[in-house]
Amino acid sequence: MIWLDILVITVLSIYTIFIFVPVFVLLFEKKENTDLSGFIPKEKVSIIIPFRNEAHTVLNCLKGITEQDFPKELTEIILVDDNSDDNTRQLAEIFLKERQVTYKLINLEEHNLTGKKTAIEQAISIASGSIIITRDADTYSKSKLWLKSIAYYLNASNTDLLIPPVILSGTSFIQIFQRFENMAIIYIGYAFAKIKLPFVCSGANLAYKKDSFLKANPYKDNKHIASGDDMFLLQSFIKEGFSVSSTKNSTMVVYTNAEESFKSLINQRLRWISKAKNLNIKTAWSIASLLVLTNLFVFICFILNVFSGVNIRFCLFALLYKCIIDFLLLFLAAIMFKQKLNFVLYIPAFIANLFYVPFITMASIRKKSSWKGRNISG
Repeated sequence: MIWLDILVITVLSIYTIFIFVPVFVLLFEKKENTDLSGFIPKEKVSIIIPFRNEAHTVLNCLKGITEQDFPKELTEIILVDDNSDDNTRQLAEIFLKERQVTYKLINLEEHNLTGKKTAIEQAISIASGSIIITRDADTYSKSKLWLKSIAYYLNASNTDLLIPPVILSGTSFIQIFQRFENMAIIYIGYAFAKIKLPFVCSGANLAYKKDSFLKANPYKDNKHIASGDDMFLLQSFIKEGFSVSSTKNSTMVVYTNAEESFKSLINQRLRWISKAKNLNIKTAWSIASLLVLTNLFVFICFILNVFSGVNIRFCLFALLYKCIIDFLLLFLAAIMFKQKLNFVLYIPAFIANLFYVPFITMASIRKKSSWKGRNISG
């Protein structure tokens, strides 16, 4: 199995170089200016919150938004009900009226419309702000400077699209497993955006110029694909040559709970893969291929040596090497985003990840995903 050893060494070498990209970026990047004391917002901001059956989370989301240190006259909230069959809309309206917060509401069902992309387009068509921020209704913010920090960054950097962090929360093993994965993704995503190779973003916390969105028209060719509002937007901005930036500023972070069960986790990952099949972001495909191949070859090496025992020392070396490299990545990510991760569960999570990646890869070929009662097709 010399051929397999050579493949494993090759992919691990490339993987190591890839992992150290964020390290070098952080070493040489300039420190972000976080002093907002002299910043006076002048541009109006429209915060779009599409939702479908989020009665248990929407109030927490709105609470954080309505408590922001930002001029009320420059803040616009647009709620878009994507055919909910619970009382999310009623709860949101009661909350905003009690707080005496002005808002706009779009009910897609009344117009025989559906889908998050349609929800965003409909909201932008009536938005009066020059800056658009999208938030998922199951997210929440801790800092009262979330909005002001985003507005300042867009103003100071002349950025067309800003990718603030979205961090997962949760304490169960399955949630901590996702938190490790999430932390690695946003850390690597931040670094590659800094070297002008953005490849990932989340519509749960995204900010961009309204004019840039209208020019890019990101959903014109993919409206039939149920998922991917964020990644298709990123793809269109890259295609148009617009400026795309990321940030590690802790005040811009929003949080959302990780999936609570293995079934919901798998369904979410399959939904993400379904949209990826239709994307053409070369950096994203290159990174995804490297991650899958690295895990796959190390997994194959592990399985074959368990049964044959021919080169068990090399197998253990490959596992230990990847374990250390991945731990370094997560440790640095936790420091950068000021997060406390339960590293006691790192080894079990690392072992689970060996089986998880091949399983997801195989499942994506055969199994369709769903989201809140809707089948997701690519």
